[in-house]
Amino acid sequence: MLSFSACGGPGPQGGKGAGGAEQIHSDAKANDDAKCQNTIKKKGVEKVTVWAWYPAMEKMVDRFNDQHDDVQVCWTRAGSGQTQYQKITTAVKAKSGLADVVQIEYDVLSQYVSGVEKHLVDLNQFGAGKLAGQYTKGVWNSVSLGGGKSIYAIPVDQGPFVMMYRKDIFDKYGVKVPTTWQEYEQAGKELRQNGFQGHIGNYEPSGNGSNVTLIAQNKGKVYDYSASEPDKLGVDFTSKQSQEVMEYWQKLAKEGVVTTDDAYTAEWYKKIVDGSWATAVCASWLVGNVRGVSGADSSADWKISKAPVWDSSTPSVNFGGSSLAVTDQAKDTKKAAKVAMEFFDDPAIQQTAITESGLFPTWTKVLNSDRFKNMTDPFYGDQKINEVIAPVALAYKGYDYLPFQPYAYDEQTKVFTEIVRNGADVPSSLRSLNKTLTDYATQQGFTVRR
Repeated sequence: MLSFSACGGPGPQGGKGAGGAEQIHSDAKANDDAKCQNTIKKKGVEKVTVWAWYPAMEKMVDRFNDQHDDVQVCWTRAGSGQTQYQKITTAVKAKSGLADVVQIEYDVLSQYVSGVEKHLVDLNQFGAGKLAGQYTKGVWNSVSLGGGKSIYAIPVDQGPFVMMYRKDIFDKYGVKVPTTWQEYEQAGKELRQNGFQGHIGNYEPSGNGSNVTLIAQNKGKVYDYSASEPDKLGVDFTSKQSQEVMEYWQKLAKEGVVTTDDAYTAEWYKKIVDGSWATAVCASWLVGNVRGVSGADSSADWKISKAPVWDSSTPSVNFGGSSLAVTDQAKDTKKAAKVAMEFFDDPAIQQTAITESGLFPTWTKVLNSDRFKNMTDPFYGDQKINEVIAPVALAYKGYDYLPFQPYAYDEQTKVFTEIVRNGADVPSSLRSLNKTLTDYATQQGFTVRR
């Protein structure tokens, strides 16, 4: 889910693309023979092809198709995350074979709309701008790439940053659950001093977007990119905010307060659920994912709280989430836009997305509803976890990613690993990372803001 393949030829060397996503197509018959993973019940109705990996997608597609006589979704699970992005990249290079609508995560969107050719359609021309008020500000900023005028996808889910914690561990060792990062450090030390054999948590140098989120929580803006200036970008890892965050985690790692295991491995998931770590500061999607991890401690008393903060002005942050975008290969661009904009309009589909797909919603009406906030979760002791998570989602304002984000993530991981595992000097390491990324941006044809 969190490792991406770069889109071919991201550099902006040459201005607006000839062709690309600015072309609008209107062939209503082109998908007549398209193969679908779902069963199309209404014959003779125009098909729109969709690639998406959302859980329970087939059930949601069937519901959408039942409700529409003018269009039918022809869905395929083309893989998830990197696997699907590789297929998108292959189809982009071949200039054929791409679905009309594709699921894309927010930090990947800019790869497909920067450079010589733009491969996602600006949905504003189909009225998408009128939908802004239905979504949280943060995710709308993500799909408009900070430009405000162009809208390259319709938000679906998001990952508000919160903290999962083992109440039973904190109770057993007489330690207060932390609410600030200062308290987090102290609680970690107290747990160890009081006999806890595990650690309060883990810092993942390979955490990709989660590392950006931790810095953003300290008001650091490491990446700067907007669709309004697609040939320009900024990188800033040398700020005071970035240095403070990395020095904090280096100190905790050096003192044995936290571990530094790589993220998203089977061992990482195992340690989350078996009591090796008393907390996991994470995106809301992990809150759902751990329910299905085997080896969980049966005596565990899980709870959800807000993520620790630096001070009273710490912003709400987000890690992850995805959207539906229309590609420049859509056979009937207007109908594809209709599917992207309307697929999750149905309350029944929204409910399936929340309860069966495990998606944390972006729709403000749902987030503010008593029904959503009062849902209880048996895995978390029937806690009303949405009461904690929804305000974080609503308060998130958004931040930027680069048109070559996979490369940036890889370079981040190398430097952050040296910092937290090998004690590398933080200021000089971050300066080196900054130079690596700005040099790469220049090589790709971008103008780097200083």
